[in-house]
Amino acid sequence: MKFQEISGKLTGFIKKYNYLTEDGHANVLFLLKCLVLKYLSDNHRIDFERHKKDIKKKFTFDYIMGLWADEPIQAPFWDQLESSALVIGDDIWKWVCVLVEESPSLEGENPGLIGSLYEESLLINHKKNHGIFYTPENIARYMAANALKKYQGADALNNIRILDPACGSGSLLSAVYDHIILKYSDTSQINKGKRHQMLLQHCLIGVDRDPIACLVTRLILTLKGGNYVNPLGIFNGDILTEDLVAAESIDVVIGNPPYVGHKEIDADYMKNLKNHYAEVYQDKGDLSYCFVYRGWELLKPEGQLIHITSRYFIEAFYGKPLRAFIKKSFRIHEIVDFNGLRIIAGVGVDPAIIRLEKKEMVASNQVLQVKRFFIKNHKVETYPELIQLLEEESQRDEPSENELFESFEIEQSQLMDDSWRLYSPSTQRIIEKIEKKSPFTLDNVVQSFQGIITGNDKAFVFDRSDPILKTFEAEFLKPWIKNKDVRIYSVAKPQMTILYSNTIGTIEKYPQVLKHLEKYKQKLKNRRECKNGKLPWYKLQWGRDPEHFERRKIIFPYKATQNRFAIDEHNCYFSADVYGMILKPRLYHQMNEEFLVMLLNSQLYNYYFKSYGKKMGDNLYEYYPNTLLRLGIPDINEEDIRYFKDSYDRIIQLKKNGDHELFSQALSEIDDWFYHYFDLTQAEIKIVKNKS
Repeated sequence: MKFQEISGKLTGFIKKYNYLTEDGHANVLFLLKCLVLKYLSDNHRIDFERHKKDIKKKFTFDYIMGLWADEPIQAPFWDQLESSALVIGDDIWKWVCVLVEESPSLEGENPGLIGSLYEESLLINHKKNHGIFYTPENIARYMAANALKKYQGADALNNIRILDPACGSGSLLSAVYDHIILKYSDTSQINKGKRHQMLLQHCLIGVDRDPIACLVTRLILTLKGGNYVNPLGIFNGDILTEDLVAAESIDVVIGNPPYVGHKEIDADYMKNLKNHYAEVYQDKGDLSYCFVYRGWELLKPEGQLIHITSRYFIEAFYGKPLRAFIKKSFRIHEIVDFNGLRIIAGVGVDPAIIRLEKKEMVASNQVLQVKRFFIKNHKVETYPELIQLLEEESQRDEPSENELFESFEIEQSQLMDDSWRLYSPSTQRIIEKIEKKSPFTLDNVVQSFQGIITGNDKAFVFDRSDPILKTFEAEFLKPWIKNKDVRIYSVAKPQMTILYSNTIGTIEKYPQVLKHLEKYKQKLKNRRECKNGKLPWYKLQWGRDPEHFERRKIIFPYKATQNRFAIDEHNCYFSADVYGMILKPRLYHQMNEEFLVMLLNSQLYNYYFKSYGKKMGDNLYEYYPNTLLRLGIPDINEEDIRYFKDSYDRIIQLKKNGDHELFSQALSEIDDWFYHYFDLTQAEIKIVKNKS
């Protein structure tokens, strides 16, 4: 309630007094001063009542901190943002006094609360616009404890340098500070004071592009001490492009780097990054990849790096260079894979924690610890319990069994650059059995293609009952389906039609089509391919090869909760959230669409793909061809092909008839065939059934 009440007062102020200044930063600075003033007053470090009049006249960080220090401070506390004292009217000053004197007390509270209030109340849309998502306290505590595992004893920490390269409001540095003070300072205030000064002036380093976030970090660290100390290691700047920290001068890098994809990055900035970070940052890589490389540059030999970051790099196609770099440049101590649990509130990114040690050479038998959460319907309010379990587990010498996550070791040398398959021993045995009897990959037997991008669906896609379709030439009208229409073994009857204009030579020959498309001409002309002259304004943005659609093919959704493959017999065209596959020429093996669809829809291959497929949220997977086509495919004989052809026909007929019981029975028979073919034991079959 304390947090919510104060947060409500801050947001209420912004709504009521937003005219205080046209500069939004000044409003935030004003409220931060109010919070600092309240914290110092509630914790009896300044006498608010005694200094009321002077504070109103000199409402600056320097003056407030000077009251705490009992003398004017020598160096400006944060001169990048504050140039002069703010003139405060009587109404606003009354609001300040109510906040300081009548709001719930902050006595004894961790100053990190100020960072939480800043993030909750003052950022509004700023976080999402900049790919910034701050680290929850419990995760920060876990990361701090693990980042410092190597440094045992107070003496080991005397000269340690710890960097957060994108420090935000300081949650990770705050957690590091708390861990060191709690574990390595004795109870005397003198000792704590010395440790406080050492941490703020020598040990803790933070960098961020946001000057206000840097200010919040400074405030939190300063307020943690009984006496005023000015932090010297917090810098406003860009760690990726500026030389703010010397190479190989850092012992520990602890970070939550921004999650920013290539589409959100300025072109010139991206070019600069690709020049400097070419080894890890290519094509459609994420900005966070650069932070790993930069951390490696700044770390001393055998220095530690721990990041909470998007888990996508583990499997993503464009994460391959980063995976190769990590494997050769670091010893991987631990990967915590939350497996789609979005444990940072309000963030549509699936996180993982990775802990690394900079090494020139990594032993061939080096093992790493994997902790991976099981897929369950966890509620947001239970997430703190999950993190607590992680903390308890990290304090044990041996991993323990629990129902929330699995913990196992794998050899670092087993991690392949194409994808890090983090298999438990039981999963490893099952996958080995599949791949031992699979001489091909799916890529060997099929060619994949993506659906169409129109560039403006309103111009080209219609409900099939739309009367305007009768005015168009039939040769340009094609059945149209989307992701939701692709089901296991079947494709829903198309309810939409696409005007496939890419086969139109001269648009003027078709006046009704021209009349319709001219309504959208300006928007169509603004598409990139039209602007650069590669595409006439009336054509689809990415129409693909029509011959791929005008044939029998296997189709599947780009994102799905489980394998959903079907044979399209009706020459459907489809949107970019659907992919198609056509068989390659059969040069040396038996293969047909029926067998592939039954194989890919089986429980075993659902389990197989999910063992390494790119996870997106609690129970959603990305069926991107670069990942899917790595599936191993067995080479079966003509007799087996006939069996699957007959079984497929039976399954399709049962599905049409709506005979659910016999349909399920037929699917079970196919599943059993594959279990037997790949020599799975009853225990392994049980694992597959429980997890697929």
